[in-house]
Amino acid sequence: MVEFKYLSFAVFGLITALCVVLCSIIFKSSKQAEFPHIHLFGKPIRYIARYIPFAVLLLVALLTAAAVHPYRTEKLFSQKKIYNIVVCLDVSNSMKEKDKLEVAKELLRDFVLKRNDEDRIGILVFDNVPFRLVPLTTDRGKILRLVPRIRPAMVDMGGTSMYDAIIDALDMFNPALNNKIIILLSDGGDINSRHTVDDVIAKNSSVGAKIYTVGISSGIHSFALERLAYSSGARPFFIKNEYSRELKEIFEEINRLEPSFVQEYSYSIEKPEDFYLKLTAFLLSIGLLIKIIWTEKRKKEGSVESS
Repeated sequence: MVEFKYLSFAVFGLITALCVVLCSIIFKSSKQAEFPHIHLFGKPIRYIARYIPFAVLLLVALLTAAAVHPYRTEKLFSQKKIYNIVVCLDVSNSMKEKDKLEVAKELLRDFVLKRNDEDRIGILVFDNVPFRLVPLTTDRGKILRLVPRIRPAMVDMGGTSMYDAIIDALDMFNPALNNKIIILLSDGGDINSRHTVDDVIAKNSSVGAKIYTVGISSGIHSFALERLAYSSGARPFFIKNEYSRELKEIFEEINRLEPSFVQEYSYSIEKPEDFYLKLTAFLLSIGLLIKIIWTEKRKKEGSVESS
């Protein structure tokens, strides 16, 4: 629907146009049109002066149409917000206790299914060394096929290289990607890493990923996990009692903090509509042309009759 921004200007235009029409009718002459203050246009020329009122009328109509500024409001939407998520999963032998790894796999499956289809998700498992099980991908089928194959000590026997795993996860991100997230789940402190927590923080300062850390059991090195999370702008989580319920709540909380829905930021713009301006100019131009032709025709007929 077309809207008008300065519709009040049309009132002044209509008043001016009405004055022009009335003046052209009242002061009309068979020889020359009389128009107030016609001397302002210079020396009167019979042919031109006769149609000055119509020229002024046309100018007023065009200026009035431009002043009311016809426009149409359109809504535009921004691009979808796509996340890039790497899940770092501890698969050391200790994860066999109380079926911690099996519960994590089941909840990881639910987490993947709840994310938007355009989110890229990768999985990195680690024990003594890290291993990239699934690269960043939107292929949900591939992820769901490989998650059941995760088992304790599938990478190497003994030890935990948690910091090396995070370093490797950071390397999985393309520098051009936005909204980078790492979810670390481990039930023990780091033992075998060549890197330190400071190395991870320093590297992430250039990558810019949020690192959500999930520590299982009371023996976890909570201080290191807190540093990793808070330094990246994320949050640490710790599980001590009901593992299955608490881990499920943590995944739901991460989904809430990093919502996986299409975020469309709408905003309105005013798109000018010049159709009515062009139509007004066209109709007035046709009217003026008809008036000139009709006047010239009557003039010729009058000269023929007089002769």
